[in-house]
Amino acid sequence: MKAIVLEQFGSIDNLQFKELPVPQPQAGELLIKVVFAAVNPYDRKVVEVFGKEAGVQLPVVLGSELSGIVEATGEGVTGFKPGDAVCGNLGTFGGCYAEYAVVKQTDVVVKPAAVSFETAAAAPVAALTASKAILDEGGLKAGEKIVIHGASGGIGAMAVQLAKAAGAHVTATASGKNEARIKALGADVFIDYTTQDFTTLIKDADLVLDTVGGKTQEDSFIILKKGGRLISLVQPPSKEKAAQYEVQAKMIFGGPNAGRLEKVMQQLAEGRLKVTVEKVYVLSDAKEALLAMKNGHRTGKLLLNP
Repeated sequence: MKAIVLEQFGSIDNLQFKELPVPQPQAGELLIKVVFAAVNPYDRKVVEVFGKEAGVQLPVVLGSELSGIVEATGEGVTGFKPGDAVCGNLGTFGGCYAEYAVVKQTDVVVKPAAVSFETAAAAPVAALTASKAILDEGGLKAGEKIVIHGASGGIGAMAVQLAKAAGAHVTATASGKNEARIKALGADVFIDYTTQDFTTLIKDADLVLDTVGGKTQEDSFIILKKGGRLISLVQPPSKEKAAQYEVQAKMIFGGPNAGRLEKVMQQLAEGRLKVTVEKVYVLSDAKEALLAMKNGHRTGKLLLNP
């Protein structure tokens, strides 16, 4: 099979398009014929910045998010059979940038017929990370005020929808060109960070979701009410500032959650959640896709088609 393999950390230029044996499923695993693999910012960051710290063993096939068709099952697998359409978030580098991938049966769910393979590959990481951040870790409740920074990105856009569905008042920050799209997803207030200072427009927020970091994160302490919460996906918040402003602040990571993913797939099937696919690349152009992810503000998900 064809696959994108990393044999040395440090640069996406180190990725190689190689021929590898088709992996075989062990007990509790499925062999998936990949239809689409999603490209995520985390993929590039592991390659270029913190691969060793993330515990990645080389060589490795990239990719943690996919949709595909069950080709074979290992011993003890229940609930799946060859021919089933599935999707999932496999955690760090589950081997999705390939024609075939072996996955744990606990990391994937059956794809509803009403959900396309493109959507099914584009949704898991964004939906699971956003829901974990604002619902599980952030404890968002109906009637609360949430501020979502970087709302035009995949996770941010999903967070807008999930927060609105939870009954929250949603303020979203992004560049002005995204205003119509983000408001259509449910944002009550849109702030163009390129022309407006959110610290002068927001006060007494219950929860901030930070997908940006840096000064945006630092300034977010100002807009939180006492006892408010800040959840970051990009860098650990300052403990000193959290104490100064009497708020809770932490960084979290996403990960597989099949139970919640089943609910997300149902919401997508019913049209209650939406994801945008910006572009589909062929597998051999994975470097180009990762470079696009690195160099520009994306308006939707980038996918690879083996």
